[in-house]
Order: sequence, then structure tokens, then C-alpha cells
Amino acid sequence: SFDAPSPGSRLMAKKTQKTKVEAESANGNGAAEELLANPATQAATGFEEELAAAREEAATNYDLYVRQRAELENVLRRHEREKGERARYAAEPLARDLLPTVDNLERAIEHAQLNGGDETGILEGVEMVYQGLLAVLEQHGIRRIEALGRPFDPSQHEAVAIVESDEHDPNTVVAEHRAGYRLEDRLLRAAMVAVAKAPAEAGAEAED
Repeated sequence: SFDAPSPGSRLMAKKTQKTKVEAESANGNGAAEELLANPATQAATGFEEELAAAREEAATNYDLYVRQRAELENVLRRHEREKGERARYAAEPLARDLLPTVDNLERAIEHAQLNGGDETGILEGVEMVYQGLLAVLEQHGIRRIEALGRPFDPSQHEAVAIVESDEHDPNTVVAEHRAGYRLEDRLLRAAMVAVAKAPAEAGAEAED
């Protein structure tokens, strides 16, 4: 016949099973703690954390680089656009100042036509326009080079003729064939001039 386990036996079995489970759990926790305490495991964990931090920093730096590069490209494009506009309209101030001179020249022509080609009126009108034009050029730093009666200066005078003269010192500019101009301290074009030299007779007498 089959004997049913007594209540005391069942209680003992449950305690034994519980103790076994607790022991297995303790063994598992101990193994995990032992694994975590292993230096190689700790090093691997630290490396993974450092790698994650490095990746996050790299992503942040790359995003910053992309933003700064885009900003730099925008600045360069704006600079090139402004540079092109400045080059294109560089003559605008001069052009604005020259327009009144053009107006004066047109009025001088109209006046001459109405007066049947009066030469005096034409001369006065042209002289007025000429003086106005020189004033405009001077406003923009363009000045005529003084040459006549001055010593020849090869840095701003171009000799196109040599003239014997006993009225002027040798190497003196005695005639100006074309005016020279400077823009501030930069030479735009040299003045074409004739330069005096001592007459041949005077040179021969000096040798005697």
C-alpha cells in the first residue's frame, strides 16, 4: 500500500528545496561578483565607457565643425559678392561728380549754337568746363603735376625734346606737351616735357 507523506515530511522537503534555491542563487551572485571584480572585466568596462564618451565628443565636434564651415562659406560668399560690387561700382563717386561738368559742357555748346558760333562765348564756356573738371579730379585725389619752369624730374617728367636756351638753366622744363597727373602719391602718367640745355656757343666758350 502507498503511504502518504506526513505533514512533517512535506514541510521538511519544502525547507530543503528553499535552501537549495538560495544556495544556487548565492553561488550565482558570487560568480557575478567575482566576474565583476576581475581586472580584465573592469578594464573592458572602463574602455567601453571611454569609447562611448569619445564617440559623443566626436559627434559634438563634428556638428560644430559643420556649422562653422557653413558659416565660413557664407562669409566668403558675401565677401566675394561685396568685392565684386565694389569693383563694379568703384567709379560711381567720380561719375557722379563728373555729371555736372558734362552738363556745363552741354550748356556751353547750346550757348554757342544760339549765338551763331560766337568764339568768345565758346572759349568762356570751355574754360569753365575745364576748371570744373580739374576741381572734380582734385576732389578724388587726382592732381596735375607741376612741370613748367621746374627742374627736370625723371620720376614724374618724360623728356620728349631738348631745347637750347640761354634764358633758362640747363635741365629746366621749358615746355609741356602733355600734362602729367598723380593719384595721391601714385603716378598716373608722366608729364611730356621739353628740357633746356646750354647753347652750343656757351658750351664752347666755357671750354675755352
